[in-house]
Amino acid sequence: MGEKNNLVLVVGAIAAFVLQIALAPAVALFSAQPNFLLAYALVVAIVIPTEAGPVLPFVMGLLYDLTGTGPVGGMALLLVIACFLASRVFSLMDNDTLFMPLAIFTACALLAELSYGMLLMACGLAANPLEALFTRALPCALYDCAVGLVVYFVMARLLAGGAQDRGLRTPKLR
Repeated sequence: MGEKNNLVLVVGAIAAFVLQIALAPAVALFSAQPNFLLAYALVVAIVIPTEAGPVLPFVMGLLYDLTGTGPVGGMALLLVIACFLASRVFSLMDNDTLFMPLAIFTACALLAELSYGMLLMACGLAANPLEALFTRALPCALYDCAVGLVVYFVMARLLAGGAQDRGLRTPKLR
């Protein structure tokens, strides 16, 4: 990966962290708030699937855990798994359309949020499965999808030139 791409990834990660701390609590509805860190890590895994490794999702998940009220390490593990799945599924199913990255992002975000809800329930931080599902997992996943849509267009544009140099296909954003 080139220095330009590394710089873009680091600046994007810092921006996602700042948004998570400053903006996410301000736009929270009840107990649901967007997870900018999850959205960013998943988008990077989809935009550059062959170069996405476990370090960025782990760090982003750990930052989420350290700034939140959930168990430390939970989101870090779930983000590594979700990003691994997203990058591998995208590598297999990419058909050069906009539908596949968005469908994969949505599925992985929902899987990560549902798993995090189950983890909160297992740790006693959510009262019952309905609370974990309807007041946390589904609303947060919807927030994540809205954020991920915007982040995807930005990151696809910033990282597209490097992807074409390496022989990777990127969707045509017209």
